[in-house]
Amino acid sequence: MNSMSQKDLARSAARTRGADLIQQSPLIQGTLVESQRTCGTASCRCHGKGPKHSATYLAVRHNGKRAMICVPDRLLEYVQECVNNHQKLQKTLEIISRDCLKAFLLKKDREKK
Repeated sequence: MNSMSQKDLARSAARTRGADLIQQSPLIQGTLVESQRTCGTASCRCHGKGPKHSATYLAVRHNGKRAMICVPDRLLEYVQECVNNHQKLQKTLEIISRDCLKAFLLKKDREKK
């Protein structure tokens, strides 16, 4: 029976994690941004010396432009999970890419010999 090396096991685990994230997790490429803003009501205290309204926005690229999408409080946990899942996927892809680059460089060195 062919036993896998530690590197092969790590690479396989990274690929499995990546596939699981893609297939089973909601993903959004973006950043959550907390902002203090004035509202549209002219008589509101936020237009004077009172505190501004706090809101969370999802900063994303949409149709080639940056967009700031307001995230309602009731959806904040879901959107945070989506953004976190995308970040985990990016880290996993970096690991896979680094391993593939190492494998390529080894093959290239072997061909020189």
